[in-house]
Amino acid sequence: MNFVVANDDGIEEPGIWALARELSQLGQVALYAPTRNYSGAGMSITLQREIRLDRAGPPPDVDLDVPAYTLDAPPASLATIGAAHAFEGQTDALVSGINPGWNPGEEPYKISGTAGAARVAVERGLLGVAVSAEYFAAAGQYADIAAATRRLIEAIRAEFDPLPNVLVNVNVPVEFGKDTPVQLTRPSVLTLFRDSTLGDCKADDDGVNVRVTFGDYFDEPPTPGDEMHALAEGAVSISVTGLKPGDIVLDGPWPDIVRNFRA
Repeated sequence: MNFVVANDDGIEEPGIWALARELSQLGQVALYAPTRNYSGAGMSITLQREIRLDRAGPPPDVDLDVPAYTLDAPPASLATIGAAHAFEGQTDALVSGINPGWNPGEEPYKISGTAGAARVAVERGLLGVAVSAEYFAAAGQYADIAAATRRLIEAIRAEFDPLPNVLVNVNVPVEFGKDTPVQLTRPSVLTLFRDSTLGDCKADDDGVNVRVTFGDYFDEPPTPGDEMHALAEGAVSISVTGLKPGDIVLDGPWPDIVRNFRA
């Protein structure tokens, strides 16, 4: 298999290299990532038509020889370019992450650069996988999460030929080990914009200073069966959606497939 690996945090972040190391056991891997952090970029794109991809090498502590490219552009642009450029356009799947910070929610690619990059694969008829972990725990879990991602993709490949045209959105809880349960979930309700509030608005002659509080997933009780309910219970949440975000997959081989996401 031919994998493009992307992220929204930048080419130097260790999570992308952990994924590349594990996925190289399954096939060829090429990395495409921004030169800087583009968190929150969703599926935004660069409007440049003439661009230059700069070659990048692994961090000093990573011994891995795979092609890697970087560009100062949003992750969806890197994913689009990577899927077309790598392997002479013969890309099989795009894996995005590992992101420090969860990315659950209906249509998460609206704001998540991690999910947005993976969603590009779905738009191109490919398998897209987005992988995120709890912000403070992520760095210590990269190796285990990357290995679990490899096993998940192996399970997907064993069931589907060709690979399915879906977005697999993985969110890993604070504690992740061999005994961590895994749940196939529905996307959570996206409350970030709906429940946003303003406070401490202070006007002066030149404008207004505003304090913004965005809605939080935990502001309301999580709904059983959705992503945040699984994470609140300490389980890995994996949601599978089709070409349209409302196409939620909860049956077929998927309940068995997701159980392969194990440390």
